[in-house]
Amino acid sequence: MARKKQKSYSDGIAELYRKKDPESNVKSLDDLEYLGFLYYTEKSNRQQDVEFAQQLGTTLSLKIATPDDGNMDSSRNVVIGDTIYAIIYIDRSKAEQELYFYLEEVRKIE
Repeated sequence: MARKKQKSYSDGIAELYRKKDPESNVKSLDDLEYLGFLYYTEKSNRQQDVEFAQQLGTTLSLKIATPDDGNMDSSRNVVIGDTIYAIIYIDRSKAEQELYFYLEEVRKIE
């Protein structure tokens, strides 16, 4: 029986946060509650991805793929390095058991 090849998510760690106050703008990590992290691989921004984000009234800053943890929604924020991102959209691939995050930069962490 052939074993399924394990995917590598070696580009970094995406930390997941929830806004403490859903009505306020995120200005720093103090405005967020830490939920956990996922390893990720950065994906290229295809033209259709950029156009999709524009149709939603946003700007696509970064696209990443992570393992599908089965419990994800777009109301969360993602922190990678020193940058806070809002999740524009999450595309779930059941066949690949992956999540594709479309991210828009909110601000740099000071």
